[in-house]
Amino acid sequence: MRRAAVFAGLVVLAWAAWDTGADPVRLARGIPWILDFLRRTVPPDLSVLPAALAGALKTVEIALLGTAIAAGLALPLGFLTARNVAPAPVFQPARVVLNFFRSIDTLVYALVFVAAVGLGPFPGVLAVIAYTTTSLAKLYSEAIEGIEPGPVDAVTATGATRLQVLRYGVLPQVLPLFLSYVLYRLETNIRAATVLGFVGAGGIGFYLQTYLRMIDYRAASTVLLVTIAMVMIIDALSSKLRARLV
Repeated sequence: MRRAAVFAGLVVLAWAAWDTGADPVRLARGIPWILDFLRRTVPPDLSVLPAALAGALKTVEIALLGTAIAAGLALPLGFLTARNVAPAPVFQPARVVLNFFRSIDTLVYALVFVAAVGLGPFPGVLAVIAYTTTSLAKLYSEAIEGIEPGPVDAVTATGATRLQVLRYGVLPQVLPLFLSYVLYRLETNIRAATVLGFVGAGGIGFYLQTYLRMIDYRAASTVLLVTIAMVMIIDALSSKLRARLV
Protein backbone atom coordinates (compact mmCIF):
# COMPACT_ATOMS: atom_id res chain seq x y z
CA MET A 1 0.00 0.00 0.00
CA ARG A 2 2.84 2.38 0.82
CA ARG A 3 4.53 1.75 -2.54
CA ALA A 4 1.21 2.17 -4.31
CA ALA A 5 0.63 5.48 -2.52
CA VAL A 6 4.11 6.73 -3.45
CA PHE A 7 3.60 5.67 -7.06
CA ALA A 8 0.19 7.37 -7.21
CA GLY A 9 1.70 10.53 -5.73
CA LEU A 10 4.47 10.56 -8.32
CA VAL A 11 1.95 10.06 -11.11
CA VAL A 12 -0.13 12.98 -9.85
CA LEU A 13 2.94 15.22 -9.60
CA ALA A 14 4.09 14.23 -13.08
CA TRP A 15 0.66 14.96 -14.51
CA ALA A 16 0.56 18.34 -12.71
CA ALA A 17 4.00 19.23 -14.08
CA TRP A 18 2.90 18.31 -17.61
CA ASP A 19 -0.47 20.05 -17.38
CA THR A 20 1.02 23.29 -16.03
CA GLY A 21 3.78 23.35 -18.64
CA ALA A 22 6.57 23.18 -16.05
CA ASP A 23 9.60 23.12 -18.34
CA PRO A 24 13.15 23.61 -16.98
CA VAL A 25 14.34 24.43 -20.50
CA ARG A 26 11.98 27.41 -20.69
CA LEU A 27 13.26 28.58 -17.31
CA ALA A 28 16.86 28.31 -18.51
CA ARG A 29 15.98 30.36 -21.61
CA GLY A 30 14.43 33.04 -19.39
CA ILE A 31 17.49 33.45 -17.14
CA PRO A 32 19.14 36.05 -19.41
CA TRP A 33 15.96 38.15 -19.27
CA ILE A 34 15.92 37.86 -15.46
CA LEU A 35 19.55 38.95 -15.28
CA ASP A 36 18.83 41.88 -17.61
CA PHE A 37 15.90 42.91 -15.42
CA LEU A 38 18.10 42.81 -12.30
CA ARG A 39 20.76 44.84 -14.11
CA ARG A 40 18.22 47.57 -14.82
CA THR A 41 17.23 47.82 -11.14
CA VAL A 42 20.77 48.78 -10.06
CA PRO A 43 21.47 51.22 -8.56
CA PRO A 44 18.18 52.00 -6.78
CA ASP A 45 16.72 55.45 -7.35
CA LEU A 46 16.78 57.00 -3.87
CA SER A 47 14.84 60.05 -5.03
CA VAL A 48 11.62 58.04 -4.60
CA LEU A 49 12.55 56.93 -1.08
CA PRO A 50 10.21 59.42 0.70
CA ALA A 51 7.24 58.19 -1.35
CA ALA A 52 8.21 54.56 -0.71
CA LEU A 53 8.46 55.16 3.05
CA ALA A 54 5.06 56.89 3.04
CA GLY A 55 3.59 53.91 1.19
CA ALA A 56 5.20 51.51 3.66
CA LEU A 57 3.70 53.42 6.58
CA LYS A 58 0.28 53.29 4.91
CA THR A 59 0.67 49.55 4.41
CA VAL A 60 1.47 49.01 8.08
CA GLU A 61 -1.54 51.12 9.05
CA ILE A 62 -3.83 49.07 6.80
CA ALA A 63 -2.58 45.78 8.24
CA LEU A 64 -2.56 46.99 11.85
CA LEU A 65 -6.06 48.48 11.82
CA GLY A 66 -7.55 45.60 9.85
CA THR A 67 -5.96 42.96 12.09
CA ALA A 68 -7.00 44.70 15.32
CA ILE A 69 -10.65 44.97 14.26
CA ALA A 70 -10.69 41.42 12.87
CA ALA A 71 -9.24 40.02 16.11
CA GLY A 72 -12.25 41.34 18.01
CA LEU A 73 -14.82 40.30 15.41
CA ALA A 74 -13.39 36.79 15.20
CA LEU A 75 -13.72 36.14 18.95
CA PRO A 76 -17.48 35.37 19.03
CA LEU A 77 -17.19 33.53 15.71
CA GLY A 78 -14.48 31.32 17.17
CA PHE A 79 -16.77 30.22 20.00
CA LEU A 80 -19.73 29.75 17.65
CA THR A 81 -17.70 27.44 15.39
CA ALA A 82 -16.04 25.39 18.14
CA ARG A 83 -17.55 21.92 18.33
CA ASN A 84 -17.13 21.49 22.09
CA VAL A 85 -18.77 24.75 23.22
CA ALA A 86 -21.32 25.72 20.54
CA PRO A 87 -24.73 24.03 20.34
CA ALA A 88 -25.05 21.66 17.38
CA PRO A 89 -27.79 23.71 15.64
CA VAL A 90 -25.47 26.74 15.73
CA PHE A 91 -22.14 25.03 15.07
CA GLN A 92 -22.89 23.47 11.68
CA PRO A 93 -24.38 26.55 9.92
CA ALA A 94 -21.73 28.83 11.43
CA ARG A 95 -18.90 26.54 10.26
CA VAL A 96 -20.35 26.37 6.71
CA VAL A 97 -20.67 30.16 6.47
CA LEU A 98 -17.18 30.63 7.91
CA ASN A 99 -15.60 28.21 5.42
CA PHE A 100 -17.42 29.89 2.54
CA PHE A 101 -16.11 33.38 3.28
CA ARG A 102 -12.67 32.08 4.26
CA SER A 103 -12.23 30.59 0.80
CA ILE A 104 -12.21 34.10 -0.72
CA ASP A 105 -8.74 35.66 -0.92
CA THR A 106 -7.84 39.10 0.42
CA LEU A 107 -7.17 40.38 -3.09
CA VAL A 108 -10.66 39.43 -4.22
CA TYR A 109 -12.14 41.23 -1.23
CA ALA A 110 -10.03 44.26 -2.14
CA LEU A 111 -11.45 44.27 -5.68
CA VAL A 112 -14.98 44.16 -4.30
CA PHE A 113 -14.43 46.95 -1.78
CA VAL A 114 -12.60 49.16 -4.29
CA ALA A 115 -15.65 48.92 -6.51
CA ALA A 116 -17.91 49.63 -3.51
CA VAL A 117 -16.14 52.53 -1.73
CA GLY A 118 -13.56 53.74 -4.23
CA LEU A 119 -9.79 53.84 -4.37
CA GLY A 120 -7.50 54.37 -1.39
CA PRO A 121 -6.43 52.60 1.79
CA PHE A 122 -9.97 52.23 3.20
CA PRO A 123 -10.96 49.33 0.90
CA GLY A 124 -7.63 47.75 1.84
CA VAL A 125 -8.58 47.91 5.51
CA LEU A 126 -11.98 46.40 4.74
CA ALA A 127 -10.38 43.59 2.71
CA VAL A 128 -7.98 42.74 5.55
CA ILE A 129 -10.86 42.75 8.05
CA ALA A 130 -13.03 40.51 5.87
CA TYR A 131 -10.42 37.82 5.32
CA THR A 132 -8.63 38.00 8.67
CA THR A 133 -11.88 37.72 10.64
CA THR A 134 -12.72 34.38 9.06
CA SER A 135 -9.12 33.15 9.22
CA LEU A 136 -8.72 34.01 12.91
CA ALA A 137 -12.14 32.55 13.74
CA LYS A 138 -10.98 29.24 12.27
CA LEU A 139 -7.77 29.30 14.35
CA TYR A 140 -9.69 30.37 17.45
CA SER A 141 -12.17 27.49 17.09
CA GLU A 142 -9.39 24.94 16.72
CA ALA A 143 -7.69 26.27 19.85
CA ILE A 144 -10.96 26.10 21.78
CA GLU A 145 -11.57 22.52 20.65
CA GLY A 146 -8.15 21.54 22.00
CA ILE A 147 -8.63 22.81 25.58
CA GLU A 148 -8.33 20.66 28.70
CA PRO A 149 -11.79 19.73 30.05
CA GLY A 150 -10.67 19.81 33.72
CA PRO A 151 -10.91 23.58 34.32
CA VAL A 152 -14.20 23.71 32.44
CA ASP A 153 -15.69 20.95 34.59
CA ALA A 154 -14.45 22.66 37.75
CA VAL A 155 -16.09 25.97 36.83
CA THR A 156 -19.28 24.19 35.77
CA ALA A 157 -19.43 22.37 39.12
CA THR A 158 -19.67 25.71 40.94
CA GLY A 159 -22.99 26.40 39.21
CA ALA A 160 -21.58 28.97 36.81
CA THR A 161 -23.58 30.06 33.78
CA ARG A 162 -22.47 29.17 30.25
CA LEU A 163 -20.98 32.65 29.77
CA GLN A 164 -19.05 32.36 33.04
CA VAL A 165 -17.76 28.92 32.01
CA LEU A 166 -16.45 30.41 28.78
CA ARG A 167 -14.96 33.38 30.62
CA TYR A 168 -13.22 31.52 33.46
CA GLY A 169 -12.85 27.97 32.15
CA VAL A 170 -12.10 28.35 28.44
CA LEU A 171 -10.70 31.82 27.76
CA PRO A 172 -7.70 31.62 30.16
CA GLN A 173 -6.55 28.44 28.42
CA VAL A 174 -6.72 29.80 24.89
CA LEU A 175 -5.82 33.47 25.35
CA PRO A 176 -2.04 33.00 24.82
CA LEU A 177 -2.75 31.08 21.62
CA PHE A 178 -5.16 33.79 20.49
CA LEU A 179 -2.48 36.45 20.94
CA SER A 180 0.01 34.33 19.00
CA TYR A 181 -2.47 33.88 16.16
CA VAL A 182 -3.19 37.61 16.00
CA LEU A 183 0.51 38.45 15.78
CA TYR A 184 1.00 35.83 13.08
CA ARG A 185 -1.90 37.21 11.07
CA LEU A 186 -0.44 40.71 11.44
CA GLU A 187 2.76 39.47 9.82
CA THR A 188 0.91 37.86 6.93
CA ASN A 189 -1.37 40.88 6.52
CA ILE A 190 1.67 43.13 6.14
CA ARG A 191 2.71 40.99 3.19
CA ALA A 192 -0.82 40.83 1.81
CA ALA A 193 -1.31 44.59 2.14
CA THR A 194 1.74 45.22 -0.05
CA VAL A 195 -0.13 43.63 -2.96
CA LEU A 196 -3.46 45.38 -2.37
CA GLY A 197 -2.11 48.53 -3.98
CA PHE A 198 -2.04 46.69 -7.31
CA VAL A 199 -5.84 46.83 -7.36
CA GLY A 200 -6.12 50.38 -6.03
CA ALA A 201 -6.44 49.62 -2.32
CA GLY A 202 -3.56 51.84 -1.19
CA GLY A 203 -0.24 51.06 0.39
CA ILE A 204 3.24 50.57 -1.00
CA GLY A 205 2.00 48.23 -3.72
CA PHE A 206 0.55 51.23 -5.55
CA TYR A 207 4.02 52.73 -5.97
CA LEU A 208 5.56 49.42 -6.99
CA GLN A 209 2.91 48.88 -9.64
CA THR A 210 3.24 52.48 -10.90
CA TYR A 211 7.01 52.32 -11.35
CA LEU A 212 6.86 48.90 -13.00
CA ARG A 213 4.29 50.16 -15.49
CA MET A 214 6.48 53.18 -16.19
CA ILE A 215 9.42 50.77 -16.77
CA ASP A 216 11.30 52.70 -14.09
CA TYR A 217 13.03 49.66 -12.64
CA ARG A 218 15.48 51.64 -10.51
CA ALA A 219 12.60 53.34 -8.68
CA ALA A 220 10.79 50.00 -8.40
CA SER A 221 13.86 48.43 -6.82
CA THR A 222 13.86 51.17 -4.15
CA VAL A 223 10.23 50.41 -3.34
CA LEU A 224 10.98 46.70 -3.26
CA LEU A 225 13.90 47.18 -0.86
CA VAL A 226 11.71 49.27 1.43
CA THR A 227 9.07 46.52 1.31
CA ILE A 228 11.62 43.87 2.26
CA ALA A 229 12.96 45.98 5.13
CA MET A 230 9.42 46.67 6.38
CA VAL A 231 8.49 42.97 6.39
CA MET A 232 11.73 41.98 8.13
CA ILE A 233 11.27 44.60 10.86
CA ILE A 234 7.65 43.59 11.49
CA ASP A 235 8.62 39.90 11.60
CA ALA A 236 11.38 40.59 14.14
CA LEU A 237 9.11 42.67 16.38
CA SER A 238 6.32 40.11 16.15
CA SER A 239 8.67 37.25 17.06
CA LYS A 240 9.85 39.11 20.15
CA LEU A 241 6.28 39.86 21.21
CA ARG A 242 5.26 36.22 20.75
CA ALA A 243 8.22 35.08 22.81
CA ARG A 244 7.11 37.36 25.66
CA LEU A 245 3.39 36.66 25.51
CA VAL A 246 3.24 32.93 24.76
